[in-house]
Amino acid sequence: MAVTVEQVESRLSTVRCAICKTSRFTIDRRTMQPDGEWKGACLKCRYSFPVHTDMEFYQRTQPDIPYRLKEITCPACEHRGVELDFRIAMSVREAIYFVTCKACGHQFPEQSSLEAFE
Repeated sequence: MAVTVEQVESRLSTVRCAICKTSRFTIDRRTMQPDGEWKGACLKCRYSFPVHTDMEFYQRTQPDIPYRLKEITCPACEHRGVELDFRIAMSVREAIYFVTCKACGHQFPEQSSLEAFE
């Protein structure tokens, strides 16, 4: 299921900007690509970062991801196993997955441990 711009913007408010630490973001609609690559921007300091919404392709090309998603525990109901909705690269050292619990439907951000860039 594809996420909408409004859903992405709303869920971005659950994380903090890598630069100024506020939690108010927008999606630059002029940058939206058909392959699901968008640009997010902090409303305070204008820092921009990539937003990736094509999770089907990502999971096909990253064989470890499905295993990782089965291990993520929901902070609301403590069940394991989530659906990957979209991801962002907030900085070169920080990638964040936006996931939904398969058991209770709770949506939350999860720090990616797989993407540590040099």
